[in-house]
Amino acid sequence: MALKRSLTVLLPVRDAQSTLAATVAQVLEMASDLNERFELLIIDDGSADATREVADELSRHYPQIRTIRHSKPLGEEAALRTGFTQSRGDVVFVRSGRSLTFERLSWTSQPVRPNYLGRARTFAREGL
Repeated sequence: MALKRSLTVLLPVRDAQSTLAATVAQVLEMASDLNERFELLIIDDGSADATREVADELSRHYPQIRTIRHSKPLGEEAALRTGFTQSRGDVVFVRSGRSLTFERLSWTSQPVRPNYLGRARTFAREGL
């Protein structure tokens, strides 16, 4: 299945230094199967370990990866909000928790409004 629009995958993380590289490899494989035009946005929610360094190293190796960091933990909802405001894709997916599936949260070429969480509940959720 290939999408015609650009894709952003949001990956909120905290204290994930030991698992981030493997998770990123899985996400990159899945995203590249969906679309050749995609970005992976790693949102580090104030990790106390070396997650930031691992994410930065991954972004140097893979041009599809961008990283954003909260200076202190704000929670997954805030990390997603940050990700949505910084995403460049027309279609936004979230890879959260330990699940290997994505949830499609928006399909829009318009900027996502700050109340995206309320709007996201109205979209059909599809696991891939």
